[in-house]
Amino acid sequence: MASIQKLTRRRRDTKTGKTVQSSVYRVFIRRKGLRPITRTFSTKKLATAFAQRIEGDREALIAYGSCIPQQMPLSQLIDEYVSQYRRKDQGILSRLAWWRDRYWTTTLDAIDRRLVRSALDELAQGRAHRGHGRIKGKTTVVSTDRPRAPSTLNRYKAALSAVFEFGRDRYDLPSNPCRQVKARPESRGRTRFLSERERQALLAACRASDWDKLHLLVSLALVTGARLSELLWLRWGEIDLQARRAYVEKTKNGEPRVLPLTQELIAELEQFKFAETAEDELIFASERQPGRPYEFRKHWVMAREAAELVDFRFHDLRHSAASMLAMKGATLLQIAEVLGHRDTTVTKRYAHLCIDHKQRLIDQVMGNLLEISQ
Repeated sequence: MASIQKLTRRRRDTKTGKTVQSSVYRVFIRRKGLRPITRTFSTKKLATAFAQRIEGDREALIAYGSCIPQQMPLSQLIDEYVSQYRRKDQGILSRLAWWRDRYWTTTLDAIDRRLVRSALDELAQGRAHRGHGRIKGKTTVVSTDRPRAPSTLNRYKAALSAVFEFGRDRYDLPSNPCRQVKARPESRGRTRFLSERERQALLAACRASDWDKLHLLVSLALVTGARLSELLWLRWGEIDLQARRAYVEKTKNGEPRVLPLTQELIAELEQFKFAETAEDELIFASERQPGRPYEFRKHWVMAREAAELVDFRFHDLRHSAASMLAMKGATLLQIAEVLGHRDTTVTKRYAHLCIDHKQRLIDQVMGNLLEISQ
């Protein structure tokens, strides 16, 4: 059965810097045994006529449903990918918006490694723009005055690569041009973590905060090493107080996680859970919009200043959790498991903190290896 969807497309005019809007109509036809058929038209009349013609012609159905859509616009494939995207990494959607706006009429067969490399080169030479230069309700371009780092360029390439892999699975596209473009070398990244004095000062400042849940949020981040988004969207139904577990259904990499909790965290959680608390209610819910997380940034900045922390972000609490594990003897594999890393490549930034543990291990296993028996 065919369905017709009206889409509003936005793109930034490279000459004027203004956002241009246009409406198109996408036909979606699904028949058992055939690949889905999608085509985009400038008017609803053309879209309706196409749907009626294809649905009434079995040979046309077979032809369209079995061909590789090399003439499909990139924007259409991106739309299909986004419609089924279920992970929590919203950054990929923002990066795909850039590809879509820039190459929204470019067909798939016109996208090769040279085009991808050229686009990334332009990104590297330019300046980063918050929201790709668009502000809600305005058309002006606002720069953050920060050049795009190699890691950012790699994320843009990875986002487009995910779309082509989706196309290869759904439409049997012959290749993924992004795989032919080398990733750019990245720096090791930040490893800022709290000292013991800083940790105690921060927790004390959070205790004194006007927001009574700031200490709980920061403590959860320090103990579990979870990402901020994972904590802010935690619901009471995902907390098992008896087993001392928190179950994160959706994570950045799409895999569910189990967060072990300490008895101190359980005791603090119990202070905020009441008999009338619904299971689907957010633990850190906004007072004005209960379905959304509380906007805590102002309270976080005040606590950070009160603790006299310099160059410290909320995400650095995750680094602090990893660092404490490393200095207490945890292996890189164990740290990766706690943080939810798929492999230890990213976790290797904490390797230098595991030296004492490795020294004890060598002394224990190899200490008497070179002794000469009498």
